[in-house]
Amino acid sequence: MKSRNKTSAVKRRLRPSYRYYPYTPVVSGKKEMKEEVVRLGVELSLHVARSMFLLCDDTGKMLVFCARLFRDVTPLRNPVLDKLLLVMHHVYFENIKLTKKKDNCGHFDQERVFALIPTAWKDFGDGIIILSRLYLALSTNSGCFDDCHLSWAIVKFKRDVLKKLEDKLKDVNGFARETIESNIFQVWKPLFDEEADEDKEAAKVVLSRRLRELFTPLSEKKKGDDIPGLVRIPSPYILGEHFTTLEAKKELVKLGVEFCLYVAQSMFLLCDNIGTLLGFCNGMRVAARRAATAVGLSESHVVDRLLLVMHHVYFRYIEPKIGVYQDDGEESESVQFESVLKAGGDFLAGLRHLNSAAHSLRGGGKGGRKLTRPVEKMVKKVEEKLGLVEKLGVAEANGFDRDAIEPDVLGIWKSLFDVEAKEATETLQAIKNGIISDLFQNTDADLEQV
Repeated sequence: MKSRNKTSAVKRRLRPSYRYYPYTPVVSGKKEMKEEVVRLGVELSLHVARSMFLLCDDTGKMLVFCARLFRDVTPLRNPVLDKLLLVMHHVYFENIKLTKKKDNCGHFDQERVFALIPTAWKDFGDGIIILSRLYLALSTNSGCFDDCHLSWAIVKFKRDVLKKLEDKLKDVNGFARETIESNIFQVWKPLFDEEADEDKEAAKVVLSRRLRELFTPLSEKKKGDDIPGLVRIPSPYILGEHFTTLEAKKELVKLGVEFCLYVAQSMFLLCDNIGTLLGFCNGMRVAARRAATAVGLSESHVVDRLLLVMHHVYFRYIEPKIGVYQDDGEESESVQFESVLKAGGDFLAGLRHLNSAAHSLRGGGKGGRKLTRPVEKMVKKVEEKLGLVEKLGVAEANGFDRDAIEPDVLGIWKSLFDVEAKEATETLQAIKNGIISDLFQNTDADLEQV
């Protein structure tokens, strides 16, 4: 069958670089992140204000809702809570009380309201706690989280808190966001400003007065003012105790997928010569095993997954097409082989770092980004060195379809940190022995003995 002319393949638009690196900062720099946190505070406050308007037909319940947000979500008083108190005071005295005098406030279906507010309660609580953590991290420079973690926490806040609140409260009519948003922004704007001691004392006086004015009516609390369902808020995951470790595990899985996709791409680059291709795979297996031994591992979950990926790619995609694509000549083959060869050192370094990071995280290590950053660096280097051939579309001309292969590779890697039963471990060992036999039974005997 005729071969495809790979070196004359039509050049295509390249995919965005480093597609699988979730910790590339979305918001970079402390100044920009502080500004973003202020905006998040404004958005959260607007949802609180919207809920206050929902409850304004029953002042007692509305004030209970505000008091529970201020007092019960977190025991630690902080500037985020203080800003929220000022917002609630402003909304009540400058918007709701004035509107009620005009007999134009609320008139919502109260049964629906009292069912709706509890569904959003946890989202409000998570928002307050996470904003408080973001404030603490950005104002103290404690070093617990790096810029990438903080940037990713901001993204998760928008997705896991604000989006949920928007979906739950979107049907509230009669809430004039535009009329109060600018005032709320003025409350949050000085969140990170340095204050002189006398200014701090004056701010405390103002906050104490606002606190009394807003919640004094609750001293005469009537039966029925409570809102059922406003339960204690558990600590949210974002920027919590295990955040860096769990995010490092997720990132390592994604980097393992990315690493193996470049191994797969290299296999397609070399598939015109099956001996060279299988030699490359065997070299990767040997290197992975040595990398595992170097960090004291007799068995390696990274090595196992690399083998599974190579076996899957070879027998699912490459073997059925053997003979379809033939060598276009020594020059074409040498360009492809040289590109893979140049990336060899980075492949090996990536394997060492993958093994080391996986071993540490599986053993309870808490290195976070310190463990995953070296892996990311090596994967980027591999991408750069394979870039020359990628621009020519050689791997794709040979049948490499990243989008088709990626879900399969992710399926292999997503269990990296699962705890297997003894029986499962024995089954995996049998599978691994079968894979080695399938792939390498016909390779050079010297390679097999390395």
